[in-house]
Amino acid sequence: MWYKTVMTLTARIRAIARMVAFAVGSWLVVARGIGAVFSRFPQRWNRNAPHNARWGRVGQRCLGIRVQTVGALPPAGSLVVANHYGYADVLTIGGLFPVVFAARHDMRRWPLFGALAACGATIFIDRKRARAGVRGIAKVTAALASGATVLGFPEGTSAGAGELLPFRSGLFQAAVDAGVPVVPAAVRYLEIDGEPVTGANLDVIGWFYGENFVTHALRLASHRCVLAEVRFGEPIAPPHADRRTLAAAAQVQVRELRDGPPRGAETGDRQ
Repeated sequence: MWYKTVMTLTARIRAIARMVAFAVGSWLVVARGIGAVFSRFPQRWNRNAPHNARWGRVGQRCLGIRVQTVGALPPAGSLVVANHYGYADVLTIGGLFPVVFAARHDMRRWPLFGALAACGATIFIDRKRARAGVRGIAKVTAALASGATVLGFPEGTSAGAGELLPFRSGLFQAAVDAGVPVVPAAVRYLEIDGEPVTGANLDVIGWFYGENFVTHALRLASHRCVLAEVRFGEPIAPPHADRRTLAAAAQVQVRELRDGPPRGAETGDRQ
């Protein structure tokens, strides 16, 4: 496990420097988009989306994540759904196109990420309270109807190496109601410092076991480079029958995308 390893002094300095750079760079992105932060909804979602992508690219650089893609990027105004390893996925996918994030409500309390998410018009969804969850889905519907592209992780949490949890169907109701395409996407991490990612070291990147957030982020930032691949499937076009059928179809595609062999010759490096 990553937490049983000891960071060298060089790695520790690298991690701290990167996290400081990430914090500073993140708030510079917020300052640059301050007009979007204080704009009204629904315009705020579209105005924040390019800044969210810029923030994702800042995070990729600061954490040493190099991203290559397979397939066409999602069309504007679509719901993008992906598998989930942890907070690194938000940066890995979110830096590729203008985007609004749909996230679990407790993300508000995360150090740095929570405040930045609120500034970026993230839609927080409380799945534990029915009425709050319905309000969150209604906001996703409104964002999609306004033309914003929304990224969500319908597993609801990160399960661990090799797992793909059943997709929760609530998020898909927004695509049904807004009448927009759903784009399946799969993220996977191929290398850490030039070594293949396996089930034994995936938890360097994935946040699986409830470890302290800051400690895990520092451990990830201590590595020189992480190579990630994001694969996009064909959009599932509306009209959609119902949310459960849509969720099941999207999960099948995400699993196929995730488990397919890397295709380096067909990827486009976004870094």
